[in-house]
Amino acid sequence: MNTGRTARILKQLRTGNGWSLRELAAKLYCDHSLLSRVESGDRWPKDRGWVEQADIVLAGKGQLVAAWDADQREFARRADTVRMLDRAKRESEALLALPDAVDLEAINDGISGIADSARFEPYDRTLQRSLELRTELTRRVRAGAHTPEQLGTLYTALGRVCGVLAYLTLDLGQADTARVHAQAAFTLGERANHDTLRAWARGTQALAWRFTKNFEAARDAATDGLNYVSQTTGTMESRLLCGLAASVANLGDSHRALALLDDADRARDHASADEISGLFSFSEAKQIYYRGFSLMWAEEPQLLRKSVRASEDAIRAWQAQRSPGDEMLSHIYLASAAARLGDLDASLAAVAPVLETPISAHFSWVRKRLNQLDALLAAHFPNSSAAAAARETLQAYVLAA
Repeated sequence: MNTGRTARILKQLRTGNGWSLRELAAKLYCDHSLLSRVESGDRWPKDRGWVEQADIVLAGKGQLVAAWDADQREFARRADTVRMLDRAKRESEALLALPDAVDLEAINDGISGIADSARFEPYDRTLQRSLELRTELTRRVRAGAHTPEQLGTLYTALGRVCGVLAYLTLDLGQADTARVHAQAAFTLGERANHDTLRAWARGTQALAWRFTKNFEAARDAATDGLNYVSQTTGTMESRLLCGLAASVANLGDSHRALALLDDADRARDHASADEISGLFSFSEAKQIYYRGFSLMWAEEPQLLRKSVRASEDAIRAWQAQRSPGDEMLSHIYLASAAARLGDLDASLAAVAPVLETPISAHFSWVRKRLNQLDALLAAHFPNSSAAAAARETLQAYVLAA
């Protein structure tokens, strides 16, 4: 691209007149260094009027003006080209940023990351990430932005996002909303013919029903979920059996609960690896935790002592695995079993670490179980001043949430 015409003609006309740079500068009323830079091509004279005046002084007969016009057109074309290149770059960047440019594997990795971090990052962060993914996945489904082979994967991914939302809302005490999200997860699992998602969704529905003490509905949801377990559904059988054990224990059948917990242990022995971790898996620590929780409703001291041992094991497991909320709940289950055994000192010692934890770290299950512990202390130690003082502490703590 030739844009040096102006510089070349200016120098030709000046030397043709026998003038130095200083002499021409004096005639044009400008600095000679400016002329030197124009002639060398380092400076572009933007003012066409100045060029016209120089052409007259140099007797160029329009040569300098014509050169400037030609260069100006080249500069304009170059600027247009640069602008088009910049626009093309921006459009390519936009294409890369378009949701459809992100493949489903990357989206599933994002869901996995959310599932792993949901218990540790602020709720609003998890909620924002989940809603962004759900919006994008929903758009793809509605717009048909997928191949036929990808539709099932889209439904599964969308169902998992609904599952994350179910957990978030349940942790915040919104059981009805959590059941809606869990049902959406199940329905999407149906569309995708994805047994693991269907089984997981039923387990989550059972969890939400237990939150509102509808243990019959929780039992039925967990029972139905077992219809979808197989060799490929990972730890879902153990999760559903533990959820079923918790439901029947609350309905007064602790011996059946114990049998179901033993079945869950056997199921874990032959379970395949989970497709996705975090909220969508069922850890061994969680299984031990469920044993402590389910058996704490028993009347028989033998089963209550099993609950104590399981909760103690769960606390150690959570300390290694790091799940603060679950660890606090295990302390409360330990305190509850001890209270039912008539051991007030052990009960108060078990719950003490929970009361030393900032209330902001708690979620609705912790407050719910503390209220249950309060009722147990009232029922089993009605005349104890220590129990009364502990109950006041519990009540103040829960009210501060």
